[in-house]
Amino acid sequence: MKYLVVGPTIINDIIFADQSRKDQVLGGSIFCVAGIKLWCDDCLYLSNVGEDFDRFYGDWMRANGCSAAGLRYILPHTWYTTLTYGDQGLHSEVSIYGPEEEALLETLDTIDPAHIAAHCGEDTRGIYVEASESDPLWDRLDEVRAGGKQAKFMWEIPTSATMDPARAPRVLETIRKVDIYSLNLPEAMSLFQADSEEAAIQAILELGTPCFFRVGKRGSYMIQDGKAAFEPSLTVGPIVDATGCGNVSTAAALFGWCEGFPPHVTARLANISAAYNLLQYGPYPAATKQVREEAMGLLNAGIGASDGK
Repeated sequence: MKYLVVGPTIINDIIFADQSRKDQVLGGSIFCVAGIKLWCDDCLYLSNVGEDFDRFYGDWMRANGCSAAGLRYILPHTWYTTLTYGDQGLHSEVSIYGPEEEALLETLDTIDPAHIAAHCGEDTRGIYVEASESDPLWDRLDEVRAGGKQAKFMWEIPTSATMDPARAPRVLETIRKVDIYSLNLPEAMSLFQADSEEAAIQAILELGTPCFFRVGKRGSYMIQDGKAAFEPSLTVGPIVDATGCGNVSTAAALFGWCEGFPPHVTARLANISAAYNLLQYGPYPAATKQVREEAMGLLNAGIGASDGK
């Protein structure tokens, strides 16, 4: 497979700031699969799940032509949490099964480098990983790279890792091990102790590793080769829910970067994936041929304007 997505599978009951709610929404790293699928069908999902996976995710997987070959049915049940949003964004996320069951899942839901390596071949270009900086995977990257010599690792850094100064040295060490990573503005300001967007960008530039940098509703930057290319966000229809836009856009940025697109094109491509994610609760229902053609039209329409900056 050209692209691998490695991360947790989560079902969400979402309680919004106005106290409205939406139950049984697909979440977790399936958003990343959707972000890549909008542009490329050659993508495999690697995740640990329970026997209830098909009940929640089966229809979406079949509608998008996704193979189940990368799934490991090793959990007593798939992660299921309640997301509660406040006026300033995500307030809390707790398991509906309680803290003891949550602790059990955290113990069982680990990344197995051998499992990734088994699906990584000479044609693998990009591997998206959602994991903490302390995951044993980072010390075994060579094991995975051996099976896919051209594969590039994208790390979407967990918010909690960026907000704790004690974890910063390990986070920065891990960034240097991967090929590309992603942060949003609050995460970057905390991790780099920056007091502005400009200062955060400068810190990213000084670190050197390519970064897809998300700045919320304004848009995103693709930062590489000593430059930061900004692209504004866009919409393709009425906004329903922003949950998962970070995951969607980050994975799409991995695709664009691995395919060798110019930085501003990669950022716009990622923003388009996020725009489709806004149209509904959960990931976009199906990346059909027509939808892909529409997305490509949006990409091409913006390239000339960006080239003229």
